[in-house]
Amino acid sequence: MTPLLHSYFQAIAQKPLLCWPHRNLAENPALGRHYVATRHISIGEIILKDEEPLIAGPMNNSVPVCLKCYTVLNEDIATPCTTCGWPLCQKCKEHGLECNFTSSRRGDKVSITKFGYPHPSYQCINVIRALSLKTTNAEVYNKLMSLESHCDRIKDKENFIFEEPLNTARFIKRFFRTDDVSEEEITKIIGILQVNGHEVPITEPPYVAVYELASLLEHNCRANCSKSFTDTGGLIIHAAIPITKGDNISICYTDPLWGTANRIHHLSKTKFFECICDRCKDPTEFGTMFDALKCNQMNCSGYMLPKTFLAQSQEDYACNICKSIISYEEAEKILEDIGRCLSNMKKQDITACKEFLNRYKSILHANHFYNVDVMIALSQLIGHQTGGIVDVGENLLVEKMNLCRILSELLKLLVPAENRIRGLILFELHAALAEYSRRHVEMDTLTTLLLESKKCLLSAHQLLRYEPKVLPEGFVVQQAEKNLQQMNKLLKQFNVE
Repeated sequence: MTPLLHSYFQAIAQKPLLCWPHRNLAENPALGRHYVATRHISIGEIILKDEEPLIAGPMNNSVPVCLKCYTVLNEDIATPCTTCGWPLCQKCKEHGLECNFTSSRRGDKVSITKFGYPHPSYQCINVIRALSLKTTNAEVYNKLMSLESHCDRIKDKENFIFEEPLNTARFIKRFFRTDDVSEEEITKIIGILQVNGHEVPITEPPYVAVYELASLLEHNCRANCSKSFTDTGGLIIHAAIPITKGDNISICYTDPLWGTANRIHHLSKTKFFECICDRCKDPTEFGTMFDALKCNQMNCSGYMLPKTFLAQSQEDYACNICKSIISYEEAEKILEDIGRCLSNMKKQDITACKEFLNRYKSILHANHFYNVDVMIALSQLIGHQTGGIVDVGENLLVEKMNLCRILSELLKLLVPAENRIRGLILFELHAALAEYSRRHVEMDTLTTLLLESKKCLLSAHQLLRYEPKVLPEGFVVQQAEKNLQQMNKLLKQFNVE
C-alpha cells in the first residue's frame, strides 16, 4: 500500500461522528399566507434567510436554565438575578426582556429552588418577552402578532388538547400584574409561539425561536425545503428537491420520521391543525409501507394498513393480499408494546439494535418507522466503538454499508428534506466504503469502491453544507472537505478522476 493510500485511510478512520425573486407570497382560505415559487428552483438554492428571530427563549417544558445562554442550572451554579430573581449561570450577568417585566410587575423576586425537572414557571418566559416588545420594540411586536395563532381553536374549551395554553395564560395573569393585558392577548401570543416556533439545536438544551419570513412557510410531511440554523441562531431555508414554478414552498413542522398517526396527532396538539398532505393521505406513504404490519395469517406475504389515517373514526387494518382484518385497537396495542420495548432498549448498543430488528421482523414491515429508527442508530454505531472502523469485522462492515444504502434510498423517497440525517448516513457510507476498499486492494475493485465513496462524500457535503459549525453536522462538513482533498490526490495517483 502506498504512503498516500495509507494516510488517506488513516484520516477516514479518525472521522467524527431581503428580496428573493424566486418566491412570491400568496394567500388562500385553506392555507392562509404561503410562498409559491415564481421560477424553477434547483436543489440547494436558498429560498429565504432570517438573520435573527423575532423572539427566542427556552423550550416550553424546560428545566431551569440560564435565561441568557440556556445552560442547564443546578443548585451549585444557579445565581439569581439581583434585579428580578430569575436564575442565571455564574458566567452570565444579564438576560432578556423578562427581567424588567418581572421586576416591574411583581412585588417580590422570582424564586426558583427546584432543579433538574421541568419547571412550570418557564412556560411564561417567551410570553412575557413578547409582551415586553410592546414597549421596547413595537415594530417587532406587530410583526409577531401578525402571525398565525389558531387562537380560535385554543379557545375551544371542549377540546382537551388546548387546556395547556389556557392554563399558561391564567398563570401569567396570576403571577404578574397584567391589568393592561387581556387573557385573549396572552392566549394569542401563546398560540403564535406554539404554531410558529422552531426548535434551535445550537445550544444544549435547544431553545425555541420564531422567525418572521419562515413563519409563512406551509407545512408538508414530505417537504420540498430543508432548514438549517446559523451559528448565531439565524435560519436558512433551502431547496431539498427541484421546485417547479407554481409549486408551494414547504417545510415539515413535525418529526417526519414518525408514523402517520403520530405526526397527525402531534400537529393537531402543537400546531392546532389537521394535516391532509399527500403523504398523510396515502397510508402506504408512497409505497414505502412506513406504517405497515405484516399480515398475521399463515403463509400470507401481505401487509396490513388502514384505508386511511385521516378518518374521524379509526379504521381497521386490512391485508393488501388476503384482505384479513385486525381492529385499529389491536394494531395500536401491538405498536404500543413494540414502542415500549424500543424505549426500554439498551442505548448505544449494536447487539440490542440487531436483536430488536430480528425480534420484530415477523411483525413489522422492514421499512416500518420503528425499524427505521433502530436502523439509523445501528448505521451510526457500527464503526464508532473503541478502535474505530478499522477494527470492525468484515461481515459487520458489509452490514453497515447495506444499512446506509437502504436508508439513503428510503429517506430520499420519503423525506427528501431530511438533509441532516441523510447527510450523516452518506458520510458513514463513504467511510465504510473507503475502509472496505482498503481491505480489497485489487485495482479494479479498489477504484470502483473509492469512486462510490467519493460520490457519497460529495453528496454528504452537499446535504450538510449549510449546517452550523457548532453542530456535529457542521464538523462533518469540515471533515468531508479534508477527506475529499485526500481522496482526489489518491484517485489522481491511480489516474482516475
